[in-house]
Amino acid sequence: MFRQKEWSFTGASGTRHRFSILPKSERLPQSPGVFILAYTHPRGHMAGWQVNPLFIGHADNMRSALDNEVRLDQDQGTIWNSNFVLLESDASIRETCVRDLEAHALKDHTTGCPMRPRRTATAPRTDKPAPK
Repeated sequence: MFRQKEWSFTGASGTRHRFSILPKSERLPQSPGVFILAYTHPRGHMAGWQVNPLFIGHADNMRSALDNEVRLDQDQGTIWNSNFVLLESDASIRETCVRDLEAHALKDHTTGCPMRPRRTATAPRTDKPAPK
């Protein structure tokens, strides 16, 4: 698709989360981390690229979660063309990252950006409060 190897997503907190970019055809790692399934496309002549997240999730084994737990609707499945991966072994850090990115996505959605609301993380959430 394009040659860029990393992409930063900014969460509602202002934190920048740096993800590796994988094509849809490449399987996710069998590692713990945060993953984003997205529609990535050019913005126009010489304007760069735009990433529209379709799903934000985390798991102890991202490949297994994608294969067994993630369900995109028909429209999302049709346009999904890229994966973004952030390796992270600490579940509480992953949960915080997902919440931060989802909160930012919801904020963008309420301001009129053409983004779909996100689904929740694939891994079961714990009732532990987020670290401060």
